[in-house]
Amino acid sequence: MHATSLLRPKARTTNAERGPSGGHSFRCLVAVAAVIALASCAVPRVSVDPSGRMEVLGPEHGFSPTSPPPGWVDDGDTGGRIVVVSQAGVPALRVRPGDGAFVYTRRTDAVLLAAPYLSWAWNMDAQRAGSHPVRLVVGFHGGDPKSPSWGSQPLAWLGSALPPHDRVLMLVWGESALARGNLAPPTDRASTVPADRAPRFTVRGGRENTGQWWIETADLADLYSRAWPRDDHRRARIVFVGIASTAQGEAGAHISGIVLSR
Repeated sequence: MHATSLLRPKARTTNAERGPSGGHSFRCLVAVAAVIALASCAVPRVSVDPSGRMEVLGPEHGFSPTSPPPGWVDDGDTGGRIVVVSQAGVPALRVRPGDGAFVYTRRTDAVLLAAPYLSWAWNMDAQRAGSHPVRLVVGFHGGDPKSPSWGSQPLAWLGSALPPHDRVLMLVWGESALARGNLAPPTDRASTVPADRAPRFTVRGGRENTGQWWIETADLADLYSRAWPRDDHRRARIVFVGIASTAQGEAGAHISGIVLSR
């Protein structure tokens, strides 16, 4: 999905520009647009620290999924489906699927090649059939040569919970352990659901591996190059990282310690 500016003014002469009173109205409109643009730019995004790490999710003490710190966004109905728990002594988010798909992410600001490694821990409930409904999601911007530059779309934050992005990748738990390492194409490129129009990389899988903690690390730069070989991955930025769930499935999951690093 290409990120586009929702309120880009057209280059034309209007009555508001011609008349004295109209000129005032036009200047007011421009001022309001400028304030909105500045507010959009000020939306908090976590960045890579000097050591080359970005702590995306602990969850740290006091974190509340229903009232998270600035920079966290959700797209879909997450009400009551994400809670902070301790699973086998590990602080984690308990995530369960529901009637509708959702995405719960943190806005990030990282050059893909500067922090290409995504690490996390997960403990999955057994799913009856198919891939697990709970997975990690990563959004990118800038690598697609057809995408506008970030600076050319200052109002692109409006109208959508998620930051502007042109690529989305899902990191999933597969039905079988034998599917590990498989990068599958999107199931529906025209879908409005991010989980359907994103490539899916199977990190691990199998019912025999559920019910215990696994620590994972994925090379996002390698996966990006494999998923979109015609993109310029040197220009790609990681603009959000988080958790997603499809509407299909009943199994929940525990997720903890999401970190980007170089």
